Amino acid sequence: MQQDDVKAYLKANPEFFEANAAFLADIHLPSPHGGGTISLAERQQLAQRDKINALEERFAELVLNAQENEATSNKIYAFNVELHKGKNFDEIEQLISALLPEHFNLTDTCLRLWAKPRDPATSANLVFSLVSDDTKAWIEQLKQPYCGKPPAIVADDWFIDPAASVAIVPLQLTHTIGVLALASDDENRFFDQMGTEFLSKIGEILSAALSRYLA
Repeated sequence: MQQDDVKAYLKANPEFFEANAAFLADIHLPSPHGGGTISLAERQQLAQRDKINALEERFAELVLNAQENEATSNKIYAFNVELHKGKNFDEIEQLISALLPEHFNLTDTCLRLWAKPRDPATSANLVFSLVSDDTKAWIEQLKQPYCGKPPAIVADDWFIDPAASVAIVPLQLTHTIGVLALASDDENRFFDQMGTEFLSKIGEILSAALSRYLA
């Protein structure tokens, strides 16, 4: 008799368990957690307890994720409010450089714009530094923010110190106007396959705030 035959018989004859309760109580199986053998009933209880523990851990994980998402949403809201206090382009640029590391625990940030400023005098700002055509092309093809190790397109002057991981956020209106790069000294801070919804939201906020100063 094969295992499949036994399974088929037990499924077809559920009364077997009631008729042979004493026999089943005498069956002992290896404990899944080690430490000898346990009865079939204990094994079933242990399996049920493991399922409950797994569900509790999953629920705790979901609660933690919800709390973290709420905290991030609050930080983005606070950042947006502070950003609107800027009275001109230079003030907004300074707020971006100061607020993003403060609110989101970043090592450094870099803003680069290739859209032309409305005020020619503003073009002296570092954010309008020359960006190579290859870098522009790479950023313009992004469908969502890039997260992971610094790609080759990251220029040496973007960050004060080398980054362990980065987020590259394209800034877009009707077209790509520039890029926001975020740096972390933690290689696990930004990683491939991570969610980018909040990063995209930051990009939208910056694009809207900067648009009035761009031609």
